Amino acid sequence: MTAPALAALLLAGLLVLFSGSASAEKQKVISEKNEYGGSTVEVTFDPGDELYGEAAKKVTYHEGNGGKIREEYFCTDKYSQEKGIDKKILSFDSSGKVTKAELLYTDKFADAKGVGRSIAYADANGAETREELFHTDRFADERGFYKDTSYFGNNGKITKREFFYTDRFAGERGYKSLVAEFDSREKVTKEEISYTEAFAKEKGLGRSVTFLNGDTGEPERDEYFFTDAFADEKGVKRKMVYRDGDGKVTREDLFYTDRFANNKGLAKDVSFFDSDGKMITEERHYGNKFAGEKGVSKVIDYFDNSENVIEEKLFYTDAFADKNGYNKAIAYFHGDEMMEEEIVYTDKFSNERGVKRSITYLDGEGKMIRAEYFHTDKFADKNGYDRSSAYFDSDGKITKNEYYKDGKLIENK
Repeated sequence: MTAPALAALLLAGLLVLFSGSASAEKQKVISEKNEYGGSTVEVTFDPGDELYGEAAKKVTYHEGNGGKIREEYFCTDKYSQEKGIDKKILSFDSSGKVTKAELLYTDKFADAKGVGRSIAYADANGAETREELFHTDRFADERGFYKDTSYFGNNGKITKREFFYTDRFAGERGYKSLVAEFDSREKVTKEEISYTEAFAKEKGLGRSVTFLNGDTGEPERDEYFFTDAFADEKGVKRKMVYRDGDGKVTREDLFYTDRFANNKGLAKDVSFFDSDGKMITEERHYGNKFAGEKGVSKVIDYFDNSENVIEEKLFYTDAFADKNGYNKAIAYFHGDEMMEEEIVYTDKFSNERGVKRSITYLDGEGKMIRAEYFHTDKFADKNGYDRSSAYFDSDGKITKNEYYKDGKLIENK
């Protein structure tokens, strides 16, 4: 039986209870002062009473101020056989409103449905907000969880469900609990697993979260949270894995500890993959210490089909850019050799020097053979050209300059 179906059964039974009444002569005080500081009163039901045939008796517990805090209904054998309920327990707040309703089921019902007890919680308006199902040993042994809790929204639909696993299942799978979240259609969109201490110690994983597509139910993203011991040893504290509609990994993010970032420089690493699982792009984000010392905040590498780097972008810090005049550099590779390097200059440098971007071309030995400069509009208006090229000999001396306007060569010297 699902949680909403069981909740409906529970609430339907409570409607009957609220309508019952008893005459004064059937009441018996069985305690003048109970654990709540008030009296405990027992009521029995005879033919003609509204609850006759459903409840054999009711026991009401009062607080010291006289208000009732708890009521227990003991069902008749006939009612128990028909409905599968042995006992019903209501809890009340100071204003007399029901805050909690508990059902204890018969052995026959429990064996058939796998639930021995359930508790429903209500808000100030009487709407159900949460329900706990306590499963039988047989059910727990077969399904792996002994308890599950459902949470409901204002519209009565389930928004979250939590599962608590048995020691045997936890020992086999490493699961301690699982929390599933639902959208407005009651489709699962998120699952969070908490792992046992033994599993966490062995695997280094303390918790994982899976985000699912509400339409297909397929996982779209997995997030892994590692233990402090694992993170301290490996340097990775969290990992995120993104998947496409076929379940193939398209992206992986690694988040490093502060200690690792301070020692190694790397704070975050992002890898992108093609449909064959080959890496096509990698982003390396550096920590503040490394970035402050080296001036580089991020590096992006692009790979060919053989996973060789064909392009690399370097992004510099503001302090480095202010000092050196450029905030980004791009290197292009052919085989193992860098053949081209592109520099993107800051606005300040561009305004002062008239160059917003440059590309340097290298030979097989890494010597500069040509450089192209892309000029600002202000520079072009003043000097008559928006791009210029310089050619170099093997000694690095300029052998020729070319000047272009709107893509056309206007001067060569």
